[in-house]
Amino acid sequence: MVARFVSGSPRRAGRGAGLAYVGGAPAPPRLEEIPRRPLCRLQGYGGQHHSCGDLYTPSSIEELRVLFRMARRTGRRITFRAGAQSFDGQALNDDIVISMTSFTSIEIDEERARMTVGAGATWGAIARELAARGFVPYTVVSTSHATAGGTVSGDCLSRFSGTGGKEGHYVERLTLLTLDGQLLSLSRDERTSALFHAVIGGLGYLGAVIDVTYRVARVAPAGTPIRVVTEATRCASLEELTAMLLPRAEQLLPSEGGRAVEDGWIPEALFSIAFHTLDGSKSMVLRSRYVAGTAHELRPLLNHRRSYPLRVPIEWLMRAAVVSRGVWTIIDRFVFDVSRPHVDELMGFLFFMDGNVLANRIGQALGVPMITVQQTFMIPYDPGAPEESLGRLVGFLNRIDEIATRDGIPPLLLDVLHIQGDRFLLSANHGTDGFAVTVAFAGSDEDSVCRIRLRLTELSAHTLTLGGRVYLVKNVHATAEHLQAMYAHALPEFVRLKELVDPDGLLRNEFLERVFPAHFGPAPRLART
Repeated sequence: MVARFVSGSPRRAGRGAGLAYVGGAPAPPRLEEIPRRPLCRLQGYGGQHHSCGDLYTPSSIEELRVLFRMARRTGRRITFRAGAQSFDGQALNDDIVISMTSFTSIEIDEERARMTVGAGATWGAIARELAARGFVPYTVVSTSHATAGGTVSGDCLSRFSGTGGKEGHYVERLTLLTLDGQLLSLSRDERTSALFHAVIGGLGYLGAVIDVTYRVARVAPAGTPIRVVTEATRCASLEELTAMLLPRAEQLLPSEGGRAVEDGWIPEALFSIAFHTLDGSKSMVLRSRYVAGTAHELRPLLNHRRSYPLRVPIEWLMRAAVVSRGVWTIIDRFVFDVSRPHVDELMGFLFFMDGNVLANRIGQALGVPMITVQQTFMIPYDPGAPEESLGRLVGFLNRIDEIATRDGIPPLLLDVLHIQGDRFLLSANHGTDGFAVTVAFAGSDEDSVCRIRLRLTELSAHTLTLGGRVYLVKNVHATAEHLQAMYAHALPEFVRLKELVDPDGLLRNEFLERVFPAHFGPAPRLART
């Protein structure tokens, strides 16, 4: 059985839409018929990066082709955007920004446990349609506002990546529209494998992702509610925390070094959090699993209650370092009860960051600075030398604590999870297992943001000495030389493929030029037409 859904409202037909050429071919779209917001101010989720460009919202492949032809003719630069959840400048441009929010189709093949979704389909809409049929994504980011095209372009990770890997592992096929108008179907087969492994995690710099086909997991009979049970364990030391993050063999498939039964295998979430209280640093490891039905009584974690009335003011209060430690002290003492499992509704568990998104939007609407900085470091893990690898990770976590103490700006939150290696070119895990260490800060003014940037740049340099990499999907604060060294294994091939599908270099933006200036120099600014 295949079910199809298209979210959003259809666009009103443009002038001449009812006419056709001889033979029944529809009249080609015209540039002026594509919705456009000129000189539109855009920003990333974190509030640090802004742009002022022409925002186009095409609703068909033909309209995209019209925009590509215009860019080739005028030499203008293009960046793709959809859910507006990028932390850095990955989806910003001072020239042309193309919104993919109209590509929202969702098609579910229940028999084959597959789904094909448009690039602009949000993960909230996708998860709701899947859950109604007893399915879940194998891995999904933590905000419902992110889109499939955006997250596949980042090869994103989630709390389920500790056992299941990152998003790209579950992509069967994707459709890419190149700048010369070709529509390519990419998969792991030998003919298209190179481009497939570059587009996933390629940050939207190789063409427009039109749709993506994923494997999905059945966890319940159709129509049965899905809940998530989470067990938390407090850790007495960082050594204990890191050791507990290594997945057990029964949690992994044989192809990944485990002994789980492949038929019906569902990844478990295995992740950790660390935070600063008035009593010092605290940490815990959490394990979550899907359960079918309502036999488990709801007992949601506080941060999974997206509509909790105090969620927004708590998010605001925690942006001040001293207050943050006080709030975490209360949560640690009175909210985190590890004596029995927590039970969440599916959507509350998957998209717990929606509360943060709401707090940011309200704050920005009131004129309150809502600057969020998150950077993820991938510290390598060698299964052949576990003690040495775990010691390296503990040393890195201690380094974060030392810097925070020295500068007096502790992170709001720190989380760590184990990630298996993959083959995607710009993946921080390309060819190596590792631990993803994410550090989150809140900045109240330019001075605090400057100090946070300097601290993250220092940690990036230390990551390089450990053989690790900075994850390119969140904020990226590192020198160009360090980033070049981290990705030297992949950049020549990525540049080769980019020149193949975008020979004129029309897909450009500030982020690409800033992180890899040796390969993507700034293009000249041209007058808008």
